[in-house]
Amino acid sequence: MDKRNRLARWGILGVVLVIVVVLGLAVQRAKKRLASAPVWRERPVPMETDTVRRETLAETIRYLARLEPAVQATVSARLTADVTAVLVNEGDRVAKGDLLVTLDDRDLKAEVETLRAKVQALQAKLKAVVALKAAARKDAEYYRLEWKRDQALYEKKGISASAADSSRNRFNTALGRWQSLEAEVRSARREVKAAQAQLTEAETRLSYTRLDAPFDGVVRRRLVDPGDLAKAGVPLLELMDCSEAKLAFDAVQEDMVFLSPEQKLRVQWPEGSTGLPQEIAIRRIFPALEAAKSVRVEADFPWTCDTPLRFGSFVPVEAVVREGTGLSVSRRAVVASAHEGNSMVYVVREGRLKKVPVKVVLATSERVLVQGDLSEGEATAVGEYLQWVRWHEGLLVKVEERP
Repeated sequence: MDKRNRLARWGILGVVLVIVVVLGLAVQRAKKRLASAPVWRERPVPMETDTVRRETLAETIRYLARLEPAVQATVSARLTADVTAVLVNEGDRVAKGDLLVTLDDRDLKAEVETLRAKVQALQAKLKAVVALKAAARKDAEYYRLEWKRDQALYEKKGISASAADSSRNRFNTALGRWQSLEAEVRSARREVKAAQAQLTEAETRLSYTRLDAPFDGVVRRRLVDPGDLAKAGVPLLELMDCSEAKLAFDAVQEDMVFLSPEQKLRVQWPEGSTGLPQEIAIRRIFPALEAAKSVRVEADFPWTCDTPLRFGSFVPVEAVVREGTGLSVSRRAVVASAHEGNSMVYVVREGRLKKVPVKVVLATSERVLVQGDLSEGEATAVGEYLQWVRWHEGLLVKVEERP
């Protein structure tokens, strides 16, 4: 029995040793597999960033303005007549007083010559009547003195009563002739004045057959040719002043609290427009009488017709409503909060995201002026709403700056 028990114990011990050896080998193999397995490490998330900048931002109102000449004129006829000559074409430069168009003036010239002859005849008549009046005045003065002398002689019984009466009658006749000629002189002067007025009117109408440039400029449109019938008030040419232009737009009544004369407008000229001012000032505002109507706003600036941009073009303008200076971030970096004034940005510090509460001071379409624990030059994460919800403080990131 003892021998059997010993053999059984040795058998059990052998089995246990085999099991221990097998387990040891299995543990060693497991350790080797674990040692050769990759170690888990946190991977950085690629993150688009933008730099915090110190700058001045402006809140603006945008409008689409129309480019127009500051001074333009329509040259029209003042009478009905045939066009005999058009001396300019579209695009020609003209100086003030240059002859542009001539009309048929034959009838008016004949009328002027007739009236000049009439004036000359009436002036000659007036001259003759004035001479007769002067002679009649001398005669009347002579007969007055003669009558006074004869009256004194009659009182002294030196002449008869009939002789005294004859002397008085001669004086009265001379006086009447003088007064008649004086009235005739006044009438002749009125006739001369009326004829001169008719002549002046005819000469004025004759001057209407020559249409001159009212100012220095360029012919914008030519609307007639020789042989056409010009009618009073119908345009023949259009001129524009090339020294100055204006941008005009219609503003809504609600924006009038932000617009005023001399206020600056920022102009976004088309690409390739060189030599034009980037800022211009409002010169005129024409208020509307009804609240439902828009208000016309005009801003003048120096111009030259050599500029490739043509009148009638539309140009975007911005009126600066409010300005501010400070730290700015991209508009896509600001995470808006449901609570007013509690927005935040994610700042990249030591390679990880950190939430920084900020207060929005002023916002434009691209940038936002903020106040908060930020430093100039720091990188802020930018993205859209669906990206923000996956971000969290402490997230390891790989910075990818915006181009």
